[in-house]
Amino acid sequence: MRFLKVLILPLITIVIVVLLNSSVGSLPPLGKLLDPVNGWAANAESTDNDFNRDFSLAEVKQPVSVWFEGRMVPHIRAANDHDLYFTQGYIHAYFRLWQMDFQTRAAAGRIGEVVGEKWIVDKKTGQRKNAILEFDRYQRRKGMVYAAENSLNTMEADPRTKEMLDAYTEGINNYIQSLRYKDYPLEYKLMNYRPEPWNNVKTALLLKYMADDLTGYTEDIPLTILRDQLTKEEFDYLFPQRIKGSVPVIPAGTKFDPPSLQMPPAPTDSIWTHFRTKGATATSGLPSGQSAPCLLPFTDYSTGIGSNNWAISGAHTASGAPILCNDPHLGLNLPSLWFEMQLQAPGLNVYGVSLPGAPGVIIGFNDSLSWGLTNNYRDVKDFYSIEAIDKDFYRFDGKPSPFDKRIEVIKIKGKPDFVDTIDYTVHGPVTFDEHFPDPQHTNRKLAMQWMAHRGTNELLAVYLLNRAKDYIGFTEAILHFQCPAQNFVYADRSGNIAMWGQGQFVNKWKDQGRYVMEGNTSKTLWGADIPMTENPHVLNPPQGYLASANQVTTDSTYPYWYNGYFSDFRAWRINEILRNSLPKDIVGNMKMQNDVVSILARESAAKIDSLINDERTPESDNWDFTLKPESKKATGFQTTWSLFYQKLWEERFTETLMPSPERTIQILNTDSMDNPYLSRMKLAASEIGKPVTDSLSILQKNGSLEWYNVKNTSLTHLAKIPAFSYDHLKIGGSGNTINAAKSNHGPSWRMIVELDKDSIRAYGVYPGGQSGDPGSKYYGTFVNNWVDGKYYRLLFLRNVDQQDNKMIKYTWTIKPGK
Repeated sequence: MRFLKVLILPLITIVIVVLLNSSVGSLPPLGKLLDPVNGWAANAESTDNDFNRDFSLAEVKQPVSVWFEGRMVPHIRAANDHDLYFTQGYIHAYFRLWQMDFQTRAAAGRIGEVVGEKWIVDKKTGQRKNAILEFDRYQRRKGMVYAAENSLNTMEADPRTKEMLDAYTEGINNYIQSLRYKDYPLEYKLMNYRPEPWNNVKTALLLKYMADDLTGYTEDIPLTILRDQLTKEEFDYLFPQRIKGSVPVIPAGTKFDPPSLQMPPAPTDSIWTHFRTKGATATSGLPSGQSAPCLLPFTDYSTGIGSNNWAISGAHTASGAPILCNDPHLGLNLPSLWFEMQLQAPGLNVYGVSLPGAPGVIIGFNDSLSWGLTNNYRDVKDFYSIEAIDKDFYRFDGKPSPFDKRIEVIKIKGKPDFVDTIDYTVHGPVTFDEHFPDPQHTNRKLAMQWMAHRGTNELLAVYLLNRAKDYIGFTEAILHFQCPAQNFVYADRSGNIAMWGQGQFVNKWKDQGRYVMEGNTSKTLWGADIPMTENPHVLNPPQGYLASANQVTTDSTYPYWYNGYFSDFRAWRINEILRNSLPKDIVGNMKMQNDVVSILARESAAKIDSLINDERTPESDNWDFTLKPESKKATGFQTTWSLFYQKLWEERFTETLMPSPERTIQILNTDSMDNPYLSRMKLAASEIGKPVTDSLSILQKNGSLEWYNVKNTSLTHLAKIPAFSYDHLKIGGSGNTINAAKSNHGPSWRMIVELDKDSIRAYGVYPGGQSGDPGSKYYGTFVNNWVDGKYYRLLFLRNVDQQDNKMIKYTWTIKPGK
């Protein structure tokens, strides 16, 4: 007995030590995590932390200086390109390593390796499914890794981008190799995995991740279903390819050069797929007369991710210098998508925002010019119905054609590997089939042809754009930017402004790719590429300004046919301001970027009100149609609009593809004699009165009737960790205003640049901070300013030694050596 008593305490100690150093389910080893020296506490940054460093790295060829502002914005000065991009990679990893790792894992379909399983119930089928596995499979079946490998081959074939990639990867890996467990970003400790070495394909994956985010949306399948279910007249009326009254990106009346290619004629044979199977439906799936449950009083039905840019000629500004503005609207996550910095090397001096995980500056300015981006939204992804003969062959031009099979091994933390076999065709990978059905459950094999699958080199565009000295250099640079297609706005110190609808596009016959096509014939293959020099563009237009906000690119005189997923509310408002009251200085443009006037409200509030109340009420006139943060009238309108829009279309269409809000308000304002949907609109209005009142009453009772509380704009941590996120930010706007701050999307980087011959004045802000460490005081540095519509003056150091600038707080000196 005495012997057992002696053993009990050591045995208990051993058991406790083993348990504390073992993971249980999704929990990390608590012993390691709670270790006060090496665990979570090691990530708590001291408020007086000294970031000054003087060190040596073997990979650096010549001394490098890095000057940090008090906001931790680095200004890198290197004597050669290798050292510049090596240092950029090192700094990106120093501040954002976990984010870079997690985003490229997501791009590659590797989230299950570090997250494991997450079981949910499919709302449509009622079946349980592993959401993480579904995500990883979808990434593989879209061909994300395949696309990245193709682009990597192209990037590494060019010596300029090869050196960029290699040096950047070296810098990241040098930092990773220096880490001990105590130095790991906190998310690694919480999720119980370690950093893996970086490689060039990860950078290619990040660029494809952005291409997927910006060109991944498609309506081919639901439009194909609706085309069969509706009459041609109703289909064309509800789903026009272009909204009447759209103000194109390239000003109407711009003269385009004669095309070098003729638009091909549409095949006369039957080349369209028809989904007449039992599972295919474009309706909500609800019994007639039954409403979809409204879980929230407000749903933002704005189209697109969104972005704004514009440039104003110096002829219309107070200083006589052109002003360029850009605010790309992307996911509002933490760590932020962007990382602000300046890069200096021989022949290069550029400032702006970079993507952690990729070298160069994506949006910004150099000592000669500035540029900004918005998504172009021309359709570059098409679907084909594949006729399988057996598991190894499909039919093409009347003959058996073999599938090119790609085996994807998907690892799941704590579970056996999942092996997926993906069939590749002449049209691309079979994304959906009987083993992985499409969202509409058409029961078809659907292959996807996507411009992002090509081996493109957008990194070369960034390399050249960062170094461009004039308009010619700018155009030569962006011609390498093929996918995602972007509207590039431009201004330079010589006073020029320009806009390009840039990307690689295919010369299509009318309607090609708008609907799912038969994949058993070469008649539906993509044709020749349109020469990119013939992409729509304009230099110094007579109107004195240019603007894009994801609206249609051109008027009908452009000689090539295209379709896309365009939106108009923000474009209407931006052009209204530019046309009637051009902002003449930087402050005026700041106000414009933060504008929250809703064209949607202005065009529909009174009409819906009259339908509900049978007459126009005083409330219709007692509001300026602004979606300000504290506005209760904004909440009232947006709630009313959301329920009206849902009630109007829900019984006939899916929530993912109803007639657009722009088209809906046009129908709403059609003269009653010509409005075929007037009775439906009256019925919808009559049925939402009580739900609107009830919803607003509940909000009032809960003390959350202010618009910002209802909308709940949030900065969500990439791993969905609430403690590392910000919610209920007091910011106005919505998807239908210039300041398009939605619940989880919004202005990811606001930038304003004024360039004259003697100086550059630039301002910017993004929602987040330079550090990706939730324990750092630099994690959310910029959030309050971003919410309040305030900006930071951007410190653009000239190509001289300026480390004594008062805004410089810390200095790194990196020398060659061990």
